[in-house]
Amino acid sequence: ISLALNRPGRVEGGSVAARSERGMSQKKAAAPVRPASSGRTAGGKAKGQRGGGAEARSNCASAKANDAHRSPARLGEKDGAGHTDRSDGTTGIRRCTAILTKAAGGKDTIPNRTARGKDTVPTKAVRGTEINARGAAGHKKIDATVVAAGVKGKNANSTADGNDIDARVAAAAGKEMDQAKSVAPRAKGKNANKDAGGRKAKAAVVAGDGEVGREQELNKMLRAVIEDLRIRSDERSQASRRVNEVVDHLVRYISEDPVRCFASIKKLPSGSYYERVKILEPNEFDIMITVPVERVMCQKVDFEGAFYNIAFKRCPRDDPLKQFVCDGLLSAEKMLCHLRKLIINAVKLLADSTVEVLRKKPGSPAVTLEIGGDGVLISLDMVLALEVKQSWPASTTKGLKIEEWLGTKVRTAFRRDPFYLVPKQQPFETTEGDGAQSKKEMWRISFSHIEKKMIMNHGNMKTCCESGSSKCCRKSCLKLLKRLIEKLKEKHPRILANVCSYHAKTTLFHACVQRPKDEMWRPEDLAGCFLQLLDNFTDHLKRADLPHFFIPTYNLLDDRIFNKINSIRLLNFIENERTKNFPIFGVNLTSK
Repeated sequence: ISLALNRPGRVEGGSVAARSERGMSQKKAAAPVRPASSGRTAGGKAKGQRGGGAEARSNCASAKANDAHRSPARLGEKDGAGHTDRSDGTTGIRRCTAILTKAAGGKDTIPNRTARGKDTVPTKAVRGTEINARGAAGHKKIDATVVAAGVKGKNANSTADGNDIDARVAAAAGKEMDQAKSVAPRAKGKNANKDAGGRKAKAAVVAGDGEVGREQELNKMLRAVIEDLRIRSDERSQASRRVNEVVDHLVRYISEDPVRCFASIKKLPSGSYYERVKILEPNEFDIMITVPVERVMCQKVDFEGAFYNIAFKRCPRDDPLKQFVCDGLLSAEKMLCHLRKLIINAVKLLADSTVEVLRKKPGSPAVTLEIGGDGVLISLDMVLALEVKQSWPASTTKGLKIEEWLGTKVRTAFRRDPFYLVPKQQPFETTEGDGAQSKKEMWRISFSHIEKKMIMNHGNMKTCCESGSSKCCRKSCLKLLKRLIEKLKEKHPRILANVCSYHAKTTLFHACVQRPKDEMWRPEDLAGCFLQLLDNFTDHLKRADLPHFFIPTYNLLDDRIFNKINSIRLLNFIENERTKNFPIFGVNLTSK
């Protein structure tokens, strides 16, 4: 070692290098020694300069003897004893270096000669990079980690082009953990291994072909589901024509009522069909019959601020709505009963005998009609609604957080629109206000007209999903989530009786606020976007908290109306479908 470092000295008698070469040096000890002559010694010293002791000289002599069969590189050079050096000087030094390096544990390297004969710096490799001798293969001192990766002559933590790959990501993307550790067992800091291809790539792409294939298969399947859920244009137009004929007749008859209480009504289409998120068949329509009211007081009944009692500030004597006032409050039950009678009478005058008024559903704010005849059976909900043209209630102040999604100006414009109150039975007892009316028909605030505007103009960019512009998959994700809930309800009607499509719509609104940019909902990423939306829905179920988008204090998953046990069952149903790639959708890709 002292000889290799080009310093005078001697090798410790008990060192590994000395012991390994002692036998060979004793065999060569009998060789005659001739006087020193011109030239350099085998150790690289100037002529006339002594070497590093007998043992060290014997080490190099033995190394030369082993390489004597090689062609000489520097004929005429002599060692310190005057012997002519007929071996390859470079090869001899390399051989000696390998022996001493292996004996010393691979910690230090011996100064070598470059192609021009210049001495290199001790402990430095040809390119100035430390080389680990433990993994040497074929007399090339390469780290075993790099050899395993097929890379030669580089540091263990780098490859030819030097681009980063996180080894932990590689393990999580489809390889076993021990395989990932074998690639970079001691990777620390930012860089674990570097890709030989020179491109920054996630290990999910390098080693997770199974995951990529699964996502591609799911993406293909979901696209097929969306195609199945699309309503044909001829079916849409035929159903719309039948509904419009019935609705126009009903509105005309109601507005001509002699009592004149509904003389100024208007129809306001709402619901999934008019939001263009209706799936499978055009068999459900919602029409709001709006009645304008002025100068009313909205008295909050529940703690959350979703249900109200309505009282007139000053009710004129000739106001036709005065007949529905009971104890100073406008009765939702009386108004709805009167509207129902008018609709029943109007249906009797229809020439089409396939229209029928169904029995009142408990807690429903609508008068439901069924339209038969050719084509699909259509359900038509005529919803009574009070149109209030004044400031929105205080409970809505912290709602509608769409500034990052649709913009501050859009939110301001929405809040200038009127809000609506529909007859609805409160689902649980009140915590404040008049508790005696908690199970009667009351007025619940409704923003279905704003929801329709948000669904129809859902893009962060104003031109999203318009013809000739970029598209997104927000509506497609909503359709898939609605379809999943619908199919699960078909299988478990009793357990999931309280789950409805409005939960899916509210989940989408909150997801759009969390991911407001259109590029976060690219159509080619349909599978990933849908799974994210499904994660949002399951997170709400786990927390038993789904705030109303306009009234944040109103929880749509309140345990008083949504059983926790059924919520856990729904989570299990969803997880089971997700694990099996949603067989409940019933899509056969082979037939497609």
